[in-house]
Amino acid sequence: MKRDLLILSALLCCAIITTYILAKGAEPDRISTNYKRSYDRFTLQPIDTVLFPGRVSIMKAAQGNIYGYVYSKKTIFRYNTDSHHVDSFYSNNGIVTRLEIDTNTLYIFDDKEDNVITYGPGKNTPYYLKTSFDTSKKVTQLKLRKFSTPAFDSAIYEFPRFEDGGLSADGFYTSNHHHQYYISFYNSGIIQYDDANDATKLIYTIDRTPPSNIAIPTGKIYTRSSKSVIVNSTATADEKRLYVLSYVLSQDALKSNYRGPVVDVYNIESGEYESSFRFPGYQGKPVLQLAKSADTLIAAYENNILLFKLRNK
Repeated sequence: MKRDLLILSALLCCAIITTYILAKGAEPDRISTNYKRSYDRFTLQPIDTVLFPGRVSIMKAAQGNIYGYVYSKKTIFRYNTDSHHVDSFYSNNGIVTRLEIDTNTLYIFDDKEDNVITYGPGKNTPYYLKTSFDTSKKVTQLKLRKFSTPAFDSAIYEFPRFEDGGLSADGFYTSNHHHQYYISFYNSGIIQYDDANDATKLIYTIDRTPPSNIAIPTGKIYTRSSKSVIVNSTATADEKRLYVLSYVLSQDALKSNYRGPVVDVYNIESGEYESSFRFPGYQGKPVLQLAKSADTLIAAYENNILLFKLRNK
């Protein structure tokens, strides 16, 4: 139990540091790839800018509503795209670490991701993804957890074993109505779970960054080492594609001296890379979160939410 708490503390610390680097606009360590990205498929058309009452650290969107969690206020705010109105949707003294959304249902996770508050009629699939450290094997596993009970289902994926308390497996979740994803901060492996077919497969991003030990022991816990270079910071998905915000420098970026992140787009069925696009700069702030609803792509820049029409060229 004590070891689990230490690992949880380390994982939360890692996520906080990641957010801090991106939010402050500091230049993080970068890796480069020989791959040359393609930008010939998608274009962004700005349609709206919304000011939220604080920096948005978690964001989801569906049915004309954008939900943004502002940690400084311990509140989820909601913006309705029809009324153009921002209101307070959910607030308490605890910490929200994750949101999941279905067509008409929002799921709010607490800091241990054990208690889930549900708004709406319920999810079509009864499971969500959750990482868990197996103390006997000393590896991190990706498991299915039921919304209705705290019991785990069987593991669907086992991460490579490194002596870093599970930090090598640290990442984030996103989903659409039929697929759920776990995306690593530090390597190219994306785990896709297909709800309808109860199937798991790996998708690899174009940088092909391998998994590695990214932490060192510090007392009784592990802390990040200089090896922990962030490659993926956030993502969103729709029925056909997965959109991953990548900090990997490709050859076209190095040639043009472009240092910003890029959204790489992958086909959900094949897992293949399709194309990329760049977000416009806004007040010198980086993109922190992504969401997509219908043909609208939403990006959180600090406490400003920008809406774009995503179109094929």
